[in-house]
Amino acid sequence: AIATPIVMLTPDSYTDGAIDKAFGMLVATTISAHSWIGMNYVATDYVPKISKSLLGPARVFNAALGFVTFVGLSKVALNNKGGVKGTVKGLWKPEKKKDV
Repeated sequence: AIATPIVMLTPDSYTDGAIDKAFGMLVATTISAHSWIGMNYVATDYVPKISKSLLGPARVFNAALGFVTFVGLSKVALNNKGGVKGTVKGLWKPEKKKDV
């Protein structure tokens, strides 16, 4: 929990390369695992109220959703445009104005 703010606030010159990619993969793994586990609890609580036979397919869907989340975040983490840290920083960077 403390590593995320430390890595995000560390200058890019220190974290570019392997540290940035490892941090991105760690974030991708923890977010996808957290969402998969949480959604399984939601499915366990609420799907049987609709149909008990849908619990299995709901869990398969949640596993697939967790996998797709992991693959997408891993792709972001391993790209050469700043990874997860660069993506998060990009949310607050103003767009560059194009000269016409």
